[in-house]
Amino acid sequence: MAHLIKLEDYVSRYQYDMYRYPGQFSRLKRERWTSLKQEWEASYLNENKTVEKYVEQQKKSVKGAFHKVKRWLKREQRESFLDTFEEAAYQFKYKSLPELKINFLKELYEFQLNWASSTILEKSSLRQAYYFDTTLKWLLQSFPDNYFILYYPIVKYPKATVQFDILLIGPTDIWCIVHLSGIEQTIFQTFSERYWLRKDGGQEKKIINPFLSLNRMSTVIKRILSETEIEMTVRKAVITNEGYIDVDAPWSGVEFQDQRNIKRWEDKLKNNKSPIKSVQLKFSQVLLNVCETMAEGRSQFEEEDDNLIEEEDH
Repeated sequence: MAHLIKLEDYVSRYQYDMYRYPGQFSRLKRERWTSLKQEWEASYLNENKTVEKYVEQQKKSVKGAFHKVKRWLKREQRESFLDTFEEAAYQFKYKSLPELKINFLKELYEFQLNWASSTILEKSSLRQAYYFDTTLKWLLQSFPDNYFILYYPIVKYPKATVQFDILLIGPTDIWCIVHLSGIEQTIFQTFSERYWLRKDGGQEKKIINPFLSLNRMSTVIKRILSETEIEMTVRKAVITNEGYIDVDAPWSGVEFQDQRNIKRWEDKLKNNKSPIKSVQLKFSQVLLNVCETMAEGRSQFEEEDDNLIEEEDH
């Protein structure tokens, strides 16, 4: 799963220590999956036990596995959290491995949202719509953890404030991305320098030309790279998971990925097995330093809960 290092103008853990949190998240993810998979495998080895004894064993094991995870949540959420997984202990042995993976990815996604909207001392008000944002979820779950994602961040550089669309930062490449929302038969076409057309059956709607945003993003990114002497390749893409992009002229340096070829593009990036690189971390930290942040202080109880996690991870 890719790292969500910035979400709009929310406070992010990554912005305060870009060199620490990617490794920490990857380790927690591995430990969590190992624990869940062991629980799943053990459930099939214990079917000869009485129901009562089996359930009690599962409850105890699940509580232990979730001991660290429950402290990621707010204090007032803990009771319902534990109740949920005590109930799950009765059903755990009936889950298939694919079902287990779906639940695991859901949990990781919500954990990423937490880290992208809070730190030990601060928190931002996370819009509930992000829990159901299919584009963000697809981005995070489609790419491995050697990629960093900034999702509509607000950047101030050097003095102008600009809201980006999506940035996907890999070990060597920085992707400036505009995502177009559509349905299976949606067609996106050029219309003018300022507008494109979105066609759904017999309906047409003007949308802002995605090249305007791509050019703003790439201009700022290239300037930061130049001034910091960081060498990375800047790439631009217009993508849509559903629908077709039908442009009437070639556009230099811009890739178009729609439902005909987006899977190949996704697989190509996935196949980049390079580990996280120092230039990738350095650039990400520089960019996070110029991102706008709106946050408020957390309560003492919330700080104490997170401090427990921080101490255990040292």
